[in-house]
Amino acid sequence: MDLFKSGHFFTGCNYWASHAGMFMWRKWDGEVVRQDLAALSSHGMSVLRVFPLWPDFQPLKRLYGGGGRRMGLSCGEVLLSAEEERMGGVDPVMLERFRFLCDRASENGLSLIVGLLTGWMSGRLFVPPAFEERNILGDPEAVKWEVRFVRRFVREFRDHPAIGAWDLGNECNCMSRVSGESEAWEWMNTISSAIRLEDPSRPVVSGMHSISTDAWADWNMYDQGELLDVLTTHPYPLFTPECNREPFYTLRNELHSSCESLLYEGISGKPCFPEEAGSLGPMICSDDRAAASLRCALFSCWANHLHGFLWWCAFDQTRLSFAPYDWTAVERELGLFHEDRLAKETALVLKEFSAFLKEFPYSLPERKVDAVCLMPRRTRNCFPEALGSYLLAKQAGFELRFSGVEEKLPESEFYLLPSVGDLSWLSRHSWLSLLEKVREGATLMVSLDGCGMLSPFREVFGVRVDARWKEAHALQIHFKDSPERKIRFNVEYYSHLIPEGAEVLAEDSDGFPMMTVASYGKGRMILLNLPLEYLAATSSGCFYGKELNPAYLLYRKGAEIAGVRHAVFCKEPGVGVTEHWLDEKRMLAVLINYDPQPVECVPHLTGKLSKVWRGTFEGDRLRIEANDSAILLLTMEE
Repeated sequence: MDLFKSGHFFTGCNYWASHAGMFMWRKWDGEVVRQDLAALSSHGMSVLRVFPLWPDFQPLKRLYGGGGRRMGLSCGEVLLSAEEERMGGVDPVMLERFRFLCDRASENGLSLIVGLLTGWMSGRLFVPPAFEERNILGDPEAVKWEVRFVRRFVREFRDHPAIGAWDLGNECNCMSRVSGESEAWEWMNTISSAIRLEDPSRPVVSGMHSISTDAWADWNMYDQGELLDVLTTHPYPLFTPECNREPFYTLRNELHSSCESLLYEGISGKPCFPEEAGSLGPMICSDDRAAASLRCALFSCWANHLHGFLWWCAFDQTRLSFAPYDWTAVERELGLFHEDRLAKETALVLKEFSAFLKEFPYSLPERKVDAVCLMPRRTRNCFPEALGSYLLAKQAGFELRFSGVEEKLPESEFYLLPSVGDLSWLSRHSWLSLLEKVREGATLMVSLDGCGMLSPFREVFGVRVDARWKEAHALQIHFKDSPERKIRFNVEYYSHLIPEGAEVLAEDSDGFPMMTVASYGKGRMILLNLPLEYLAATSSGCFYGKELNPAYLLYRKGAEIAGVRHAVFCKEPGVGVTEHWLDEKRMLAVLINYDPQPVECVPHLTGKLSKVWRGTFEGDRLRIEANDSAILLLTMEE
């Protein structure tokens, strides 16, 4: 099965056996594995990510002679022969156990994503004894044996129908330090090339997390896009900057997996999907709240064509006494099921969602995209700015995609430059290329930090800087035509602008411009005089709360100026809408209620409502249950 073909969406989880966790291979019980896979399949899962634990499958140790002389490597008490070295020093018993897993997966209709070099798992390093003191990612001897292992393993299973994709390994960027992005590039190129040498037919998946937008970072999206076929995110709010500022079952966290995966996809140019995600257990939120959040995440990832969603992990592991379960409490209660295979609410949500997809009569087309959000190539990791942009756009009622600002600009009528705040944020030639798009008719909305620099500035925005200086203060913004609604932020800079031809749309309490618009050629230049996206992402109150800070209204005004129009519009900021055109006359709209309470809204519809799934209409009011969705089919009238 081609897991990443257009229109296909899979669900599943990461799998360790219910009785032994990551020691499943050395404490092998085939009957447990058989029952585990049957339980997972019966709950609608189609894909499992599985892990041949590295030291179990390649149990190399070093033998020494007199005076500590190195004699060679062994997989027991006898040195490997030359032939055994070429075969990778792989334990044949473990290969047979893995084949058993593959066979049982096929019987249950499950595809496997195989994390080949699983040397890092749940906070513990697992390395063959021969390399325990080595830099796993940079030591030439260690890398040589990694290549031998990968080639042997892939060659052994490349003809098995259960294998859906090869994953470099679990979060391999955590196994050792690298000296810089070039060493990381070399390691990824070496391992991915070894995989493709033995099996060019299946995609090579990243398996990593916390990849940077900064091309100078050791592990960055540009290098991964060059070398790999599919990127992955591991979107846990507790471990991701700015993603744990509201309850897990609210908009920010429910959209985390979609936003981060779309960012990776947009910058790298390759498909991406949430490869492992979850609540991190009952100390973060209850099982029913985790299930509610999962439902929203599933519908959001499906609507965004992210190919699939895998939960971490299949079974709880509260009874295991070895490390890392011994030393890390967070690893013990992360399953969709308890150890006895009793399903939790999250497993039931996955089952219900999978059943919905099977019954839904359409293959969902790609969403309509309204804007391109441009991210810098060489500055700090800009995930907070990306997160803020995505969430504000969702609240404002339009859809964006991400792209690198230094790359060839995608065609669009609406561009965003979020929170420009670095002296080298944008090169001159890229800035001029973007201005040319505006001159030809596009709209550009730029938000500016106190130290952000753009040149030319005054002549394109129709405002001049009177003074900018660093002084923390409480900022209060209102639109000139509706002064009663206040947008509030604590900021680090004063930035006083004087309009010179630009129209002032919003101002602060002292009357200084905070949002302006000016004509530039055939297009429009919108300026936000604050780092809106960064502030929204790094503070609480914009995406959840009884007194919502209505920062999204600035984005809604920008979209209005850019001429963004939709067949379905819902003014409630907690309801996201994506549009998917089946043909010129028929359109599907996916509306997701990210709020933990049911919502009744009055969506503006263009066209005739032909069918509703999940939600219910009473008159012109649509009711969507808490943390759930409604799908509408509209037919455009002649």
